[in-house]
Amino acid sequence: MSDDPIEKWLEDSGEAQVRLMMHTGSMPVPYNARAIEWLSKKDHENQRLSEASQAEQIDIARSAKDAAWVAADAAREAAREAKKANQLAASANRIAALALIAAAIAIVVSVMGLLHH
Repeated sequence: MSDDPIEKWLEDSGEAQVRLMMHTGSMPVPYNARAIEWLSKKDHENQRLSEASQAEQIDIARSAKDAAWVAADAAREAAREAKKANQLAASANRIAALALIAAAIAIVVSVMGLLHH
């Protein structure tokens, strides 16, 4: 903040009020030139902040895009691993079914062997 009383008055009044006073012609005449200069400086600051905000938003969007690609790659890898696990489970089920059949045959053969003695 400046020690300049006119700039302090402008700051205290705020941009919206100063713009309104300039627009309606109610700005004290000795303050007109300073108010125009002050508003121009504020416009420049606002433009700089807006550009910085836009640059930050672009950076955030890029980061989000990069994160989305990483997540998509991870999802594809998880799908591949799930498919492999599903195939292994199907093989295990087939082996278990064959083991049950073999056990049933073994029981039948054992029972038949007991009956013939």
